[in-house]
Amino acid sequence: MLKELTGKWKVIGCQLHGQWLPYSIFQEFRYSFKADDTFQLDWAELSYPAYVGGFPKSKSGKVVFADNPLHIDLVPDEGPFAGKKLPGMFELDHDVLKAIFSFPGTERPAVFNTKQGQVYEIWQRCD
Repeated sequence: MLKELTGKWKVIGCQLHGQWLPYSIFQEFRYSFKADDTFQLDWAELSYPAYVGGFPKSKSGKVVFADNPLHIDLVPDEGPFAGKKLPGMFELDHDVLKAIFSFPGTERPAVFNTKQGQVYEIWQRCD
């Protein structure tokens, strides 16, 4: 795990399939990135199986960094994407993290603006 990403993050903005979502959908989600290359998503159980938010649809999983230093992939432990790679990219600006991911079967994002099959979240450090 990149040292700069380790810690707890709250979602402060979310775009899904090209549409910005209302704050009430994601306001309680808290991601933790751990030094052992895993993620934990608090309150994920509120969104699975009746999907409301929490795009990995899993409360935990692996974080994989690709060859490109801006590429990051999530691999959920459970839910409909269990064991499948959610290819993404990220940009870190001090305590604000922008990350965009594609659902399985969709190309890795190249810009921070979603199209069908992608989710873009903006996170703020909260630890």
